Amino acid sequence: MHFYRLRADVQHCQFGAQTVCLDLSTSRYFLLEGAASDHLARFVSGTATDEAIGSLLDLGLIEPGTRVCARPRAFTPTKSFLDHRQPKTSPWLLYRAIREQRRTQSALLRMSLGALLEPTGLPRADPESCHAVAAAFARASRYRDATDQCLVRGLAMRAILARSGLGVDLVIGVTLPFAAHCWIQAGPVVLSDPFDRVRNFRPLLTAQ
Repeated sequence: MHFYRLRADVQHCQFGAQTVCLDLSTSRYFLLEGAASDHLARFVSGTATDEAIGSLLDLGLIEPGTRVCARPRAFTPTKSFLDHRQPKTSPWLLYRAIREQRRTQSALLRMSLGALLEPTGLPRADPESCHAVAAAFARASRYRDATDQCLVRGLAMRAILARSGLGVDLVIGVTLPFAAHCWIQAGPVVLSDPFDRVRNFRPLLTAQ
């Protein structure tokens, strides 16, 4: 008997007859439709036929091996730190937020998204312990062009919090017609975006 598993660097999110996928090894999104989307849904549910397995192998979405535990999911967001008045930011923390985003932007040109999303191994932090860093990044957006920089901001914020022993969830969400967005959560509290900015995205990936 042969056993197959979804490739660890492939994340997916189904929208009816369509499935949005993200290949972390190539940092690339792609869309499955029709039979391909149905085959993946059946594989995930454990009801895949031999035809479906053959098709998924041809697409490079599955590989031989026993199934592993799925990545943990972030809490459903209920509110955002940015929807309230933020505390004042120290110049040093503001400088760190700007510098880390520049470093992360450079790293994205050299490394895959999968490499940058290695688990931190930290327990989830209390939202209040993250407020100073979140406020610094909100202030930093005044000095950096924030357009299409959500991934850079999220990776940088996660890295700075991790260095302080604070574990948070980096969430990548998608919607159709296709759009993707990245944000940071501590529990159900969004730290990097207003609540209305993330509420319509469906989580595709959570990296702790």
